[in-house]
Amino acid sequence: MASEEKRHGALEISESINQQIAKKIDYLQQLMAALKDHDDRQIYRLLDNQRYAAEIEHREQQGNDSSVMNLVDNLADQLSSYLSSKLIKYLGKAYPFFYYEEYQTGHYRIYFGNWWDRRQFGELDVLNIRFVFDQKEYKKLQDSFELASHGKRYNSKRIEDLSSANDHLQALIDSTEERSQKRAQLQSELKDASNRGGLFESAKNRETREDIKDQISQLEDQDEEARNAAVNIRKNNQAVLELSKENTILSYEQKSITDVFGSFEDFALANRNLYANYLKSLEKGNSDNQHAKNDDEKQVSDHD
Repeated sequence: MASEEKRHGALEISESINQQIAKKIDYLQQLMAALKDHDDRQIYRLLDNQRYAAEIEHREQQGNDSSVMNLVDNLADQLSSYLSSKLIKYLGKAYPFFYYEEYQTGHYRIYFGNWWDRRQFGELDVLNIRFVFDQKEYKKLQDSFELASHGKRYNSKRIEDLSSANDHLQALIDSTEERSQKRAQLQSELKDASNRGGLFESAKNRETREDIKDQISQLEDQDEEARNAAVNIRKNNQAVLELSKENTILSYEQKSITDVFGSFEDFALANRNLYANYLKSLEKGNSDNQHAKNDDEKQVSDHD
């Protein structure tokens, strides 16, 4: 009896193993067929069935079967490189201001624009069809839109502050001789006040001497600041130049987004809907075009 139960248990285990193997084979065969047919939609469905069901088919979510999906984990970079061809071609039309650099197989940096000093804006996550923006750069762009709505530029306040600082420093340089004359006058007054001092110095005279010392000390501080003024003016001028360049680049970026999407809010909405919008654009039966190797239309360059 025990032997019979053992054989029965072994058969059940064997059948379960066979079923699991069959399921894995079926999954890989489906993936191979999709690759052969250049059916990117089907590949994305196989990579994340739960998300595909929710965002494309609008049906009750199904849990992903990690026991089969993790079979291709070690092919993530190669799949990303393969799937990037159609995706980047689509993005070239939907986001014509973004450019991409494949810095290693299946990994893509995003650059905003093709102008001088363009910014690296994050990375493209091909397998999940999403932008992974550099949050610092993204926030800077978002803030620039908000400021523009009030007639301001991103770095206007900092440029104003630096310009005011330079005006102050230049005034210190210009008033060097005036301070020298003032110091000589104060030193003479201090000498007179000191001569009026002594053992029974009045409180008023003591107060006068302290006030003169304070004035002389302030002049010395101004002289010290004036000695470094020329260097600091040059530094501030360079900073203003860099901030002005950044303002110009941000204005290019704002115009690029406005021309395509109308507003920053609509740009952000398009980013959230990118997965669904892209896969819906991949009509079945229209995927017989060969995956082109990196060309100009892809707006992407290879790593060295």
